[in-house]
Amino acid sequence: MTSAINYHLLWLWAWFVVGEVTYMLKRAYYLVTGPNPVASTYSQFVARCWPPLVVRGVIGAGVYWLTFYPDVLNGALKYLGTSYQLHSPVPQYAVVALFFGLGVDNLLDFLLSKIPILSGWLPQMPGPLAKP
Repeated sequence: MTSAINYHLLWLWAWFVVGEVTYMLKRAYYLVTGPNPVASTYSQFVARCWPPLVVRGVIGAGVYWLTFYPDVLNGALKYLGTSYQLHSPVPQYAVVALFFGLGVDNLLDFLLSKIPILSGWLPQMPGPLAKP
């Protein structure tokens, strides 16, 4: 039994991960250098924020995986009480995978705020550091 590696799928997943990591780096930059920082260094940011980053990354990857299977995604959306429907697989091109990775966290925040059972379920970043 031979299994063929689908290089196109690996290519799409690589671009999705690039997008997700880029978004996390942008978030880290603003949460370290912003007016209300949650950390004073990037290593402190990782130490304080790794749980929400990991959970959001895994959920984002799951949502991305679901976009390859519209029937499964539509069933999940219907179960959650939304009227959104996907008619064909979304991530057929690397640029779509990249931008999906960049935007999946925002998409999750938007969708989870609209779905009553899941509202407030996604872990949030810690509060700002105390002012000296």
